[in-house]
Amino acid sequence: MRQGARLVLKPQQFFNQLQWSTHHWFILLTFLIVTGVESHIGQQRALYHWFAQSLSQQTGIGFDITLWFVVSAKLLIIFLASYLSATLIWLVGSLIGERNSHRVLFRRLAVVFTVVVSAYTSQHLTYLYPWMETLSFFLYTWGLLLGYFAIREQFALSHFETSVVGVFAIILVISSWVGTNRLMVAAAQKYNQEIAKTSQSHVSPKALRR
Repeated sequence: MRQGARLVLKPQQFFNQLQWSTHHWFILLTFLIVTGVESHIGQQRALYHWFAQSLSQQTGIGFDITLWFVVSAKLLIIFLASYLSATLIWLVGSLIGERNSHRVLFRRLAVVFTVVVSAYTSQHLTYLYPWMETLSFFLYTWGLLLGYFAIREQFALSHFETSVVGVFAIILVISSWVGTNRLMVAAAQKYNQEIAKTSQSHVSPKALRR
């Protein structure tokens, strides 16, 4: 409870104490839960359901299992993309400021990523709950502030240096997450083409003449 209050009221102090946290697994678990929720209700949910349904029909495996597989694949890709983004941010930040623990940076950025993904998820619920638009704006703004404090605390940078690394981090994270969605779309399209080819190969010559 105290840590949650610090995250809202004293984010700089929260990120400072995060380097000694013994509950960093809870941060990663929360990040995975939020991204899992986004996968089920986000913009690409129809694609994942179609992908899972096609896999279920082709393999005979239950829909729930194939959907779990598809969502797990996306979560794994997002986790890897986030880890690579954190690594690149650590490399750039270490060149400009102090060189500190990569693991601690990932803990700090996991908190920031969780807030940003929550904002992204809320944005797709505005058609059901109009007040979600205000919540989404608040979470995006809060995520940017948390990212600023996380980077400054990690590398002991000035305001200008933090802004430079922060802009690089924003571009990197957006690119990696957009790339993740495009990768899933490309995989679904390729799978759809394979299904179409398989269906055509099973059409008899008489049916083709008709």
